[in-house]
Amino acid sequence: MTAMIALSGIIGLIVGSFANVCVYRMPRRESVIFPGSHCPACHHAIAACDNIPLLSWLILGGKCRHCSIPISWRYPLLELLMGLSWGLLAWHFGAVPELAVALCLFFLLWVLSFIDLETGLLPNALTYPGIVLGLFFSWWLGHWQDALIGAIAGYGIFWLIARLFLRLTGREGMGYGDFKLLAMLGAFMGWQALPFVIFASSVVGTFAGIIILLLARQGLRTEIPFGPYLAVAGMAWFVWGSEILAWYIGLTGINT
Repeated sequence: MTAMIALSGIIGLIVGSFANVCVYRMPRRESVIFPGSHCPACHHAIAACDNIPLLSWLILGGKCRHCSIPISWRYPLLELLMGLSWGLLAWHFGAVPELAVALCLFFLLWVLSFIDLETGLLPNALTYPGIVLGLFFSWWLGHWQDALIGAIAGYGIFWLIARLFLRLTGREGMGYGDFKLLAMLGAFMGWQALPFVIFASSVVGTFAGIIILLLARQGLRTEIPFGPYLAVAGMAWFVWGSEILAWYIGLTGINT
């Protein structure tokens, strides 16, 4: 068990390095395969010894070896988050089919979150395959009906909210990428996850949004990415959904 956890964490670090490539290139519609890793400033190819997750960034002092341009903190952070989350998922689930689902879902959610934070986009190249992958996993685990309802409802709920907001205010309040991300979460976890994901992401997003608006001082038209809040709420439900539901039932006394 310990070896599996350690191995999952190490592979997660390596996958986190690839995730950084996705975050940088996908919004620019560049291939994530070719060319190989290179400095975005001087375009010099990055040697294997300079491409070791976490360690290379620390050894190089967060700068490119060739042009000394600073390397974004996002690179080691995403590698660390991916490594830690994959290791913790292996510890939480153990060697069961759900672990494969969790690893894929968390990879997609971390990549989508960082792309949304940096660009305000949630690329179709990730959300559409994510929906298909979620439906496949749900079919594999035997709950594809809940997943299909979840994918349709996830998109439909946010579409309806966005249309109502547009009619009331005359402006867009939510991007279509958020619809697809919620549909992807519904495909992976079923419709049962949607109430918590919507509620938790809305509450946290509201408080965070108020703080961002106060700091930005740009008024209510400041665009705030909502994808990361959906992603974190989805991660929480996937790992602790049963515990959250049991806590809520105990709190409200529904079963009495």
